[in-house]
Amino acid sequence: MGRATKKEGKTEVYPFWNMEDIRNMMNYFKRKGMWHWYLVFNLGLLLGRRVSDTLSFKWSDFLYENGRMKDEIEIREQKTGKITRPYVCGACKEALQFYMDQTGADPMKHFHDFIITTERKSRLLKNRDAYSGEEYEKLFWEATQSQAAAYRKQFKIAAKACEIRYPVSTHSTRKTFGYWAVKLHPYDVTTIDKLQGIFSHTDRNTTLHYIGIAREDEVKIYEDNGAFIKDVIDGKKPAVKNSPVISLKAEDFRELLGRCWDMARTGEDKFEGISQLISAAEKKMV
Repeated sequence: MGRATKKEGKTEVYPFWNMEDIRNMMNYFKRKGMWHWYLVFNLGLLLGRRVSDTLSFKWSDFLYENGRMKDEIEIREQKTGKITRPYVCGACKEALQFYMDQTGADPMKHFHDFIITTERKSRLLKNRDAYSGEEYEKLFWEATQSQAAAYRKQFKIAAKACEIRYPVSTHSTRKTFGYWAVKLHPYDVTTIDKLQGIFSHTDRNTTLHYIGIAREDEVKIYEDNGAFIKDVIDGKKPAVKNSPVISLKAEDFRELLGRCWDMARTGEDKFEGISQLISAAEKKMV
């Protein structure tokens, strides 16, 4: 079955750069009592799935028949056909429970139905045997896209009400999952590789661009250049902001810390001592 291709000239959207923007969007859907969209927004942030996949979740994806929540789900991506197995974290389970509490949804009564459904989707599911596999997939895709369009409309209204000034869309929640994963693990050099696997990207650069890290780095170049020009205009000496990062083995790092302690005890000139330590670190860098 064919899928819609990305429109030429379509504006690229970014992740939610600011935590406050995420909170404001959640509070907007809460105030309006839009519990369906509140849950979809949350699941997008917590699972990093595309909206079409999020709207296709069934209660049986998250629950065992005894009502206990699963720790892992298995889905087939509508866009790619690939099988993925997102982990269901505690916050995701809480979001589902909160949705049940607010809506009175009974997942065991509708165990095989969609969590966020429409009359059109429920009718298709009920009469699935009346269609061939390919025909059902086509009709289900169209029904899901219609539902996604309704979400996109409300999302756009919410983003405007929250005064978010950079381009965002329903796809931003998926990008936000990746962006904040990197920010929360600043010293884990494998985070991008893990996200590459989660998003099924072909290379690291695609992932860096996708989650907005590449754009953030570009913005920093603009900001630093702007500060440089301002310093030139003001007659100041421009400051070099990016000092090199030096990687050291643990034993070498301990040795340098020991030398720092010895310098402090002997009262050695701190400026001379710092220069010596930097030189020593550069020689031992990995």
